[in-house]
Amino acid sequence: MRRLTPEAVRFLSGPAAQAELAALAEGPLDPLTAVAALRKRWSANEAAWIYDQARLRRRARAKFPHAEALLFEAEALEQASAGPVARWRAERVFGPYARVADLGAGIGGDALALAAAGKQVLAVERDPVRAALLEHNAAALGLAERIKVVHGDWRALELDVEAAFADPARRSGGRRTVRLGAMEPPLADLERLAGRLPALAVKLAPALDKAELPAGAGLGFVSLAGELKEALAGFGELAWAEPWAAVLPAGARLSGPEGPERTGPVGAYFYEPDPAVIRAGLVRRLAAGLDAWQLDPQVAYLSADAPRSTPLARGWRVLKHGPFRQKAAAAWLAAHGAGRVEVKRRRSPVEPAALEKKLKAALTGGGPTLTLFLTRIAGRHWAVLGRPL
Repeated sequence: MRRLTPEAVRFLSGPAAQAELAALAEGPLDPLTAVAALRKRWSANEAAWIYDQARLRRRARAKFPHAEALLFEAEALEQASAGPVARWRAERVFGPYARVADLGAGIGGDALALAAAGKQVLAVERDPVRAALLEHNAAALGLAERIKVVHGDWRALELDVEAAFADPARRSGGRRTVRLGAMEPPLADLERLAGRLPALAVKLAPALDKAELPAGAGLGFVSLAGELKEALAGFGELAWAEPWAAVLPAGARLSGPEGPERTGPVGAYFYEPDPAVIRAGLVRRLAAGLDAWQLDPQVAYLSADAPRSTPLARGWRVLKHGPFRQKAAAAWLAAHGAGRVEVKRRRSPVEPAALEKKLKAALTGGGPTLTLFLTRIAGRHWAVLGRPL
C-alpha cells in the first residue's frame, strides 16, 4: 500500500476522490484494471491512494457499520475494535460518564462509538495521519461537534474528563505481544494516569498473563459471535471487584466469584461455555446457573439432565458417548445419519481437521450436522456425539 500523508488524507477527503471511492464500492476490484483506469485521471500517488482506500473500505465493513463513508489506515484498521464491541463498551462501560477521553484514538473506532452514545469525546492521537483520518471520519458521520481531536501525546496533556479509554499498541519489534510492559504505552504509564482520573478502562489482548495486572485492577472479557475479542482492565471507579464476561451480540453478562466444584458423568445435554466465560474463570458459576456440572475439573465442558437456553454457552443433545475410538465414532455418525461432522476438542491430542477427513466415509449426503467432542474425563480419552439444540 502507498504510504499515507496528511496531504493524502486531505485529497481523499475531497469530493472528487470521494466520488471515485463511491464508484469503486461494489463489483470486482481487480488491481491492474482499477489502477490503470484511475491513472488516466489522477497521478500515480493519487490513484494508489484511492485504490488502497477502496480495498480498506471493503475490509472495514466487518468492523465499521458505515465503512463506505470513512477513511482508513491498514494497521490502525487491524487494531480497531469491532463495531458491536465498541458500541457495547461505550454504552455499558462508559454509560455514566459524559466526558470521555480516547487515548491513542487511531482512526476513531472507539471515539466514534463514544460520540454516537452521546459522550463528549477528547480523542488524542500522536500520529498526524491517523489524527487527520479521525477528523475526516468524525465529520463524515456528523459527529465532529462531539469529538475534539488533539494531535499529540496524552502523557503531556492535562485531561479534563471524567473517564478515559486506552487501546495500547500491542506490537513489539514487528510482532504481536501480550506482555503488558511491552505495549505502547506500557501499562505502567496507564496505571499512573489512573491515579489522576476517576475511571479508566484499558483494552488488552485476551491472552494476557493475568498475574501481570496490578493489584486492585478489575478485569473482564468480551466475545462477539463466539470469538473472544478482548480483555478489558478497569481502574478507579471501573476497578470491578469481580471478574466478568460479556457475550455479544446478545449483550449477556456474567460476573461474580467462581462457584463450587461439581463434576459428574455425561448427562442428557452437553454445553460448551462461551470463550469469554472460560477466560474469565466463570465456568463453574455458569454451571450453577444451568444446573449443570463439569465432566472433569480441568475441562471447560458441562453436562446437565435438562436443557437450558442461554447466550453464555452453546448446547447439544447427547446422542452417544464413550471412550474415544475412531471406528466407534464412525459407527455413531452412520447410525444417526450425519451429513456433516464438526470435531471439537479440549485436552485431546487428536487434530480435529484430520479426524473430520477420516470420518467422511461415515457421512450421508443430506443428513444433519452433528458435533463430536473429544476430551479427557478422569484421565481417559472420551468422545461425546451431540446434535445442536
